Amino acid sequence: MRIDKFLNAVNITKRRAVAEDMLAHKVVEINGIIVKKAKDYLLKNFASAPTIKELAHICATNETKLKKIFKQVYKITIYEYIQKLRLEEANLLLRDKILNIGEISQKVGYKHQGNFSKLFFNYFGVYPKDLLK
Repeated sequence: MRIDKFLNAVNITKRRAVAEDMLAHKVVEINGIIVKKAKDYLLKNFASAPTIKELAHICATNETKLKKIFKQVYKITIYEYIQKLRLEEANLLLRDKILNIGEISQKVGYKHQGNFSKLFFNYFGVYPKDLLK
């Protein structure tokens, strides 16, 4: 009888472990869907990026969870990702030499050209004006 109880307990423990693994996998999968949705939305809307609260609402989650899983998956904060998208688009536009710096900074979502120039320099190591020469 004791062996039966022991074997039954072992089986319950194994089934519980399998169920926990399945649940953990499902959580990872759902989190991946959430951050992919956030990333895709930001790719299309970086110039007029939503607040974290708005983005969390769009992704059907809360701000804390979104920030945490975004950072875990992409190794960058949401804010840093938006900055990266804006600055890389600005770099492409500057190399086209069609728009001036003010127009480019506005187009990629910056209200102040001076702030844009400083961020651009910090990211690329060159000022935007140097690329227009």
